Amino acid sequence: MSFKNKTVIITGASSGIGEETAKAFLSSGAKVILVSRSKEKMEASFKSFDKSQCVIYPFDLSQLDKIDSFVSTIIKNEGPIDILFNNAGIGSESLFEDIDLSVFHEVMQVDYFSVVYFTKSILRHMVDNGGGQIATNTSVAGLITSKKRTVYSSAKFALHGFFDSLRLEVAKHHISITLVAPGRVQTNVGMNALTGTGIAYGKNDRGHDKGLSVEKAAHQIVNAIHRKKRLAIIAKWNDIAWLGVIINKFFPSFYIFLAKRINA
Repeated sequence: MSFKNKTVIITGASSGIGEETAKAFLSSGAKVILVSRSKEKMEASFKSFDKSQCVIYPFDLSQLDKIDSFVSTIIKNEGPIDILFNNAGIGSESLFEDIDLSVFHEVMQVDYFSVVYFTKSILRHMVDNGGGQIATNTSVAGLITSKKRTVYSSAKFALHGFFDSLRLEVAKHHISITLVAPGRVQTNVGMNALTGTGIAYGKNDRGHDKGLSVEKAAHQIVNAIHRKKRLAIIAKWNDIAWLGVIINKFFPSFYIFLAKRINA
C-alpha cells in the first residue's frame, strides 16, 4: 500500500486517531500536512519525521470565518491536496435535559460545521485539479444511537447525510468520499468529552480497554482510504459496534430495547 507522491491533509492530527493515521500515511510515502490547535503537541509527536514530508499548520477549526483563507494559504505553500481526512472533533457526555445549549452549539460547531467549511474550502481546489478524495471520521455514533450522545450523534448523523449527498454531486469531478466509523478505540475521546456544563468528562467510556488499539485503527483507516471504500467500520471484528449496527439495521426496535438497558 503506497501513497508516494500523494499529499494528505489531516485535521485533529496532534493525538489519537489523527496522529496515528498521519504516521501511517507518512510510512506509506505520503506528504502529510498536519492541522491541530496545538503546535507543541504536533512538534513533539512528529519530531523524528522529515520536515519536508511532514508539515505543521496550527489552527483552531472553531474559527469558521478563517478556514477558507487558512486553506488557501496551505495550498499556496504546499501545492494541490490529493486526500483530505476530516478527523478533528470533540465528544460529549450528557443527557439532553442537562446540557447547556451553548455546549450543544460548541460541539456542533467543531464536529459538524467546521467539517463542512473545511470540506468546502478544499473541494473547490480538488475540482480545479481534476479529482481527489475526501475521508471523514464519522464515528459509529453516526450510525447507531445511545444515551448521553444527543449532541455528538446529531453531528455525526448529520455528517453521514451531508457526505452521502455530496458523494452524488462530486462523482463527476472524479472526487470520491470515504466515511470511517470507529467503534471502541483506545483514545482519550471519552476523557476529553464535554459534559452538559462544558467541562471535561474525565474518564473513558466503559469497555475502552477492550477497544482496538489506535495504531490498528489507523491502519484500518488508511486501508479503507486506499481502497476508496464508501463506509468502513473501524473496530475489532467482535466489537459491540458491529453487533449494534447489524441489529439496528435489521431489527431496529430490538436495538432500541437493548440500548435502553446497556446504557441504563
